Amino acid sequence: MATQMSSARRGIATDEMKRVAKDEDVTLDWLLPKIASGSIIIPSNNVRPQKIHNVGIGKGMKTKVNVNIGTSTLNVNVEEEVEKAKVAVKYHADTIMDLSDGGDVGSIRRTLLDTAPITFGTVPIYEAYNFGVEKHKNPLDITEDDYLKAFEN
Repeated sequence: MATQMSSARRGIATDEMKRVAKDEDVTLDWLLPKIASGSIIIPSNNVRPQKIHNVGIGKGMKTKVNVNIGTSTLNVNVEEEVEKAKVAVKYHADTIMDLSDGGDVGSIRRTLLDTAPITFGTVPIYEAYNFGVEKHKNPLDITEDDYLKAFEN
């Protein structure tokens, strides 16, 4: 599957681009070159099974509201994070960033993804760190493969 940037570089307006152009009240002729150059992005994961409302982020776009949520090593309460995600959706946040670094981060992320049908980001280095510490007991011993495993998860 093509990325938003590669489609824009070929002059192809995706459904996501059309939606963003409409939401932002701009023309596709204005939007495509900016996506092609990388000055505007449409976060969109080709692998994510659910349909989300995509947003455009970057120079010339409206300001977006992002909500940071996530567990910590001191407080792993998935139900609290699910409730935060629901509130973010209810009040029309544009994006959610899951900053979880405690508990089963992969499972927590999947639960939150199922809860929130909006643009969703993560910090995979947190998962890599936790996995590496659990595996090696020392964060200095984390390997490239440990990082790659977390990024692919």
